[in-house]
Amino acid sequence: MSRHKRLREEDTPAGSEYVHPSRKKRFKYTPEDAQLAKLYNDLADNVQTVRIKAAGDLLKNLSAESSDQLQRLETAVTRLIRGLCSGRKAARLGFSIALAEVFRLKFRSGSEQSGHETVLVPTIDHIIQLTETEGNVSGLEKRDHLLGRRFALQALLHSDVGLEKNLPDVQWNSLLQTTFDLATSKQWLRREVGVMLYDYLISPSGEKLKDSRVQAVIEAASSSKQLKTPEGVGLWLTVQDRFPRVSLPKGLWHHDDPLSSKERQVLSKVLLESAVDDDAMAKQTGTRQAAPGFVWNIILSRLFNDEHHKNFAKFWESCVASTMFSASSSTERRSLGLQVFHLALSSAPKSKLPDVIHANILRCVLDQRASAERYLFDAAKAPLDLMVRLAKLDPNVAGILFQELTEKGAMNLDQLTKTKTLESIVGHADDTSLSMVVSAVESGYVELVHKDDKTAENQKRYLADTLLAVVRSRKDASKALTMLPSEQSKDQIFWLEGLLSTLTTFGYDGSQGSNVVRSRLMSCLNCLMDNPMEHAIKAPVLVAHLAIAQLGFTARLDKRTLEVVTSAKTSLDDSLAHSNGKAGSRAFALLFALSILQVYGEEADAVAALGDLVTCYQSQDGSSKNDSTTMLVELLLSFVSKQSTLFRKLAEQVFSAFAAGLDVESLQSMVDILGQKEGLSGQQELFDQGDENSEEEEDDVENVEEASDVELTNGHGASDPKSEEDDESDEGSSDAEEGASDDEEAIFDKKLAEALGTGRAEDDEGSDEDGSDMDDEQMMALEPHLASIFKERQTTTSKKQDKKDAKENIVNFKNRVLDLLMIYVKSQYDSILALDLILPLSTLVRKTSNKPTAEKAFAVLKAYFDACSKHKSLPQPSSGDKEAVFEVLTAVHDEMKCGGSKMHASACSRSSLFLSKVLVALDAKHYYQIAGMYANLQSQWYLDPKSKLQASVFTEWNSWSIATRKQHG
Repeated sequence: MSRHKRLREEDTPAGSEYVHPSRKKRFKYTPEDAQLAKLYNDLADNVQTVRIKAAGDLLKNLSAESSDQLQRLETAVTRLIRGLCSGRKAARLGFSIALAEVFRLKFRSGSEQSGHETVLVPTIDHIIQLTETEGNVSGLEKRDHLLGRRFALQALLHSDVGLEKNLPDVQWNSLLQTTFDLATSKQWLRREVGVMLYDYLISPSGEKLKDSRVQAVIEAASSSKQLKTPEGVGLWLTVQDRFPRVSLPKGLWHHDDPLSSKERQVLSKVLLESAVDDDAMAKQTGTRQAAPGFVWNIILSRLFNDEHHKNFAKFWESCVASTMFSASSSTERRSLGLQVFHLALSSAPKSKLPDVIHANILRCVLDQRASAERYLFDAAKAPLDLMVRLAKLDPNVAGILFQELTEKGAMNLDQLTKTKTLESIVGHADDTSLSMVVSAVESGYVELVHKDDKTAENQKRYLADTLLAVVRSRKDASKALTMLPSEQSKDQIFWLEGLLSTLTTFGYDGSQGSNVVRSRLMSCLNCLMDNPMEHAIKAPVLVAHLAIAQLGFTARLDKRTLEVVTSAKTSLDDSLAHSNGKAGSRAFALLFALSILQVYGEEADAVAALGDLVTCYQSQDGSSKNDSTTMLVELLLSFVSKQSTLFRKLAEQVFSAFAAGLDVESLQSMVDILGQKEGLSGQQELFDQGDENSEEEEDDVENVEEASDVELTNGHGASDPKSEEDDESDEGSSDAEEGASDDEEAIFDKKLAEALGTGRAEDDEGSDEDGSDMDDEQMMALEPHLASIFKERQTTTSKKQDKKDAKENIVNFKNRVLDLLMIYVKSQYDSILALDLILPLSTLVRKTSNKPTAEKAFAVLKAYFDACSKHKSLPQPSSGDKEAVFEVLTAVHDEMKCGGSKMHASACSRSSLFLSKVLVALDAKHYYQIAGMYANLQSQWYLDPKSKLQASVFTEWNSWSIATRKQHG
């Protein structure tokens, strides 16, 4: 590697003094310099508090009086201006604050040393010099330097130089001219300078300016042809409001008001930065207006405070809705319009919101939110989110927003925009707003009443869904209802009453989509049924009265139906009259109300059921009281058999009121359902379907023990004594079904082959003729035979589906009955009748082919036993009934022998122990007899290797005996 030859002293050129580098005087970096460096660095920090503290510390440092103070101030000014040209945005913020204070300190110090004269022009020249770019630099660097000049001029303004009395007007004018020269150099700089001047004029320093200084600002803007720009309009309106004595140029705007109705067309062009008559906007750089300027805040504020609604409405229509959101508007212009819309929403008073929400704007929002690929997909969501926030902040606004959105074309806004805007707005609404929501929905239905197309039907569904969402969010609202249609004016009707009235009116009008509305009405009633009985009856009774009062409903009823409904209304009113504190009367009122709605909904057998209910109600007093109770239970069972959550809740509410009055026959009618076969025969027997398809083939009858979904017990299955797997029986059932399916396929193939005169491929091996050649006459003759074969196959498939459906119906029915029995055992745990449920429930655990049903039956037993333990109360059979209890215990022991799942064994064991507890509580001597029964049972289990009893039964019996012996002792 080559080295430079050391320069020797004798090699030094003549006439020059050689100084060795090591001997040169080095710059001393003092602690004060390090402190200043840290302050300048902190001025560019991203945290505002750090920047402000650094600016204060810098001023303290520069305020110290010394002989070189002016020099230090000049150095600081230079360094700060260069810092403003930095690309760091935080540097501009911190450095401009510090620079303004340094300028203030400099001018004060300079005026003291130069005869109280403020020298501003050299400072301006210094700023221009430091912010000029030299040579071939990038566009970004040029932009940084221009922004540095802008912030330096802003610092000059905020240094209160304009408030100096000794400042010559020529210097002030020079500062303004430099400022507007910067504004006219670039379109984006015009916006920056406009904001800078606006912020200065509304600042405390700007408000103290003399009128002559403000007049100079307007004149400089006029000479630079900046008054017909968005920023010029903003400055014009600001000066007009804050400096009323300043003279504004005449003839520029009609009556010196840019917001004049005669200037709207020109103002619209100015705000959109389009070309106008003069050349103020002539210099277009091609840059788009990415965000609304400060002028929009000024205009909106003035128009919002205007008492005349028409002024804002007309301005909004001309300058926003018809220009930014026209069909031919560009994406950029619509983007700007959405931001202006957002700005207006955030600051508009409630009275102006209807004008702000314009149909053109909503059309744009819906269009842009229709697909994620649209350019303004995210931008269109911002105003929707803002509406939700406004409703949350002021629930009274929610009704206005909902009403305007739905009435101006956004009835199904949530579906089209893939948001939950309307749903959220309604969720925040108060009672007043909810009344407006209901009124808006009613108006929407009125517009759709004569439309029967698919779109109208979807809109009806959406409106009904909206009302249902309201009810779901306020389930306790029925407490404020009256049970009769209100006689007050429509404005005073409670919102829930109006909601139910709307759904009732349009749910039963017979038009397309009314069935969906009716379904949502029932769902609303279902939600309101979760309240206590005294409040739960209000909504159904009100809807029933509304339906009866509707002439259109009555006109569609035949004479017989009308008589039944009239009788039902009389009974309904009678039950309401006696409902004070009487659960039974309220329960009948609830039954009458919903049964009447079933009639109007034209449901099958609804008229007959309503007639039976009237008979039941009228016969509840007197000798036929037991018959009426049984009839009532049968009606409730007919309700729970329907696939409707509403009617299930209805049955549960009513059953709770009547549970204490159930007799043996009523309870037995429920127990009979639990014992029905889970198939077609059981369905035909329960629902009286006649003899159609009643001849089920013997091999189609399910063996519930083998096909059970319930887990088998250990040790005693017929097919595999050692199996404990849950899915063993399922596998056998599945294999059986698969085998049956294969047999049916074989039979079908055989018949088809016989009809075609062919056989299976393996049967035809070696045959030269396949019988496939047929003429037209043979094919025609064969057609009826083939049709018969395929029809037979279709019938077989249909039967299989019917059997499957029948099983599901019976299982579902049993589950609903178990729900009712759960209510019964929890409230009537000490009734002697409840003991009659033990054996049927234990048997159901074993026999049902549905595991959830078995679990529910076991849960009812467990709830029964737990309720007795919790309340420390047992059924107390009379001395004459003890034999009946022993009979139940014997039957339970017999049920144990049938085997089954572990759940079944546990159910039988717990049932046996509970019955033993009841008998021992009646007389301790009964223990001897019970112990003998267990001993006999254990002997049978011990001697019979095939016994299906579980050993745990005896373990639990011994544990119970030990525990009760200690308690007894």
